[in-house]
Order: sequence, then structure tokens, then C-alpha cells
Amino acid sequence: MHSLQSFWDAFSAFSEHIADVGLGALAIALALHMGNLILRSLAWRNILVAAHPGCEVRRRSVTGAYLSGVGLNAVLPARGGDVMKVYLAHRSIRGSSYTTIVSTLLAETLFDAVIGTILLIWAVSEGLVPFGGQLTSRLNAFEWTFFADHAKVLILLLAVLLISIGVFLGWIEHHVNRFWDRVKHGLEILTEPKRFLREVVLLQAIGWVLRAFAMYFFLKAFHVPAGLDDAALALVAGSLSTLLPFTPGGVGPQQALLVYMFNGVASRSAVLSFSVGTQVAVTVSNAVVGFTCMAVMLKRAPWRTGVPTGTDGAAVAKPGA
Repeated sequence: MHSLQSFWDAFSAFSEHIADVGLGALAIALALHMGNLILRSLAWRNILVAAHPGCEVRRRSVTGAYLSGVGLNAVLPARGGDVMKVYLAHRSIRGSSYTTIVSTLLAETLFDAVIGTILLIWAVSEGLVPFGGQLTSRLNAFEWTFFADHAKVLILLLAVLLISIGVFLGWIEHHVNRFWDRVKHGLEILTEPKRFLREVVLLQAIGWVLRAFAMYFFLKAFHVPAGLDDAALALVAGSLSTLLPFTPGGVGPQQALLVYMFNGVASRSAVLSFSVGTQVAVTVSNAVVGFTCMAVMLKRAPWRTGVPTGTDGAAVAKPGA
């Protein structure tokens, strides 16, 4: 309940500043944000092409699946939208397997992990990220108290989870002979480093540049003193808040981290207004675009049956006709 009250306070700060939002900067930020998503979907499509040689992998289908997943992730915790992303991609690629498509997501996040780590190291070296007691004291208001006060229980649960995953994967390996082959297919592009750099890393690198500039314009829209280093700092806060994605979009922890990180740069009210305003704008745009793509792609769902046809494609004639 305390976290809800804290987030409500942040939302109230946003409401008080809503009339002052720079709509031009906000529009530019959202356009850059969507450009990043398109580039990421194209990179994923290239990974899927490498995993399914000889199969048709349409750009619009993969883009629609990717944006649908992003839209659901905007409103569901624990990245539940990735399930829809995988399902729609599987439907659009003839002869594909869920195992292969899921494993392509590992290749798709590899470069992100590297960039995220670099940004985190930079933020830590500058003393901009709270750790230890600082971290838990800053985030207590956002439902992280349980993990701080029950560390042993959390470690035990994680151990049980990892053991369960190991047993499950062992069972799959024993009962499904082609499981690891399908995983390897999903990671096929990693066996061609030049192709991976050209068709995936390059697109994602440009996407990260767009993300940084989008954050810069979000800061400008909410009148927070902005530089590219501030934009990078905001990206770090967003990444850290999704490490434990128990809330949609990292609601709560992200506000706490930004208030700490931007201490001395802008007022608490301005930072909360920026954080909530950015989150609302991104969530709404992701949801609208994602659910629109989902509606279009599910228009011909597999459970909808058509009129039976003969081998020549003509409708089966009724007896006596």
C-alpha cells in the first residue's frame, strides 16, 4: 500500500506539471522511441531469417509480432508480452518451432546486455547508483523491502528455481531429441560474426543512439536540465528497474532510482514529473501500437475455420447439387 501511495504522489507531481509539458519535444521523443522499436524488430527478423534458412520470414509479420509483445509488456509484469511475441512469430513462419524462436530472443538481447553493463559500470564509477544499504533504503517505499529483509529466503527460492529449471531442461533433453538442435538453430546467426555485426549489432547500436536522444527530448519536454550524460543516466535507471520486473514497466523502482540519481540536478517534483510523464507516454504509445498490431495479426486466428474445399480449391459441392 505504501508503494501505491508513493507512486500516487509521483503521479500527482506529474499532474501539477502537465500543462508545462513541451509537446514538441515530447512528440520528437516518442518518434525516436518508435524508431528504436522498428530497428529492434528488423534486427530480430534478421536473426529469425538465419534460424530458418529457406523459409519466408516477412518483415511486417515479425514487426507486428515484436510490437505486439512490446505493447503487452507495457501493461503486464514479468515480460508477459514476450509470450505473445513468440506465438505470433511462430504463426507467421511456416515450419518453425517455439524452441527455436525463444532461443532467437537470447541472440537478440546479447548486444543489449553488453551496452547495459557498460552503462551500469559508468554509473557506478561516477557514484550515481546506490548500493547496499543506500539501495534498499531508497527503494523500501517501492516494495523491495521483502527482498532486503528476507535475503536468505530469496536465495533459497532462486536456488530451487534454478534446480527446477535444470531438471526441466534435462527432462526435455532426454525426451526431445531435437531440442538442442532447435536451440542451435535459433542462435545460428552467432556462428557468423560478420553477419551478426552487420545485420543485428549495427541496427541495435543505432537503436541505442535513438533511445539516448529520445530520453534527452523526454527530459527537455519535462524541463529537467538535460545533457546526453543525463539521458544515459535515465537509461540506466530504466534498465535497473526492470531487473526484477514484478510491476508493468518497472513502475515504482524507476521513480525511486531517478530521484536518487538526479539529486542536485533537478527538484524532486520535476524528476517525478519527468519519470511518470515519460512512463505514461511510452506505456500508452506502446500499448496503442502493440494492441493495434495484435488485433490485425489475430484477425485470422488459427481457431477460425473456413469453408471446406476440394483438392482443386473449389468449394465442396453438396450431394445432389
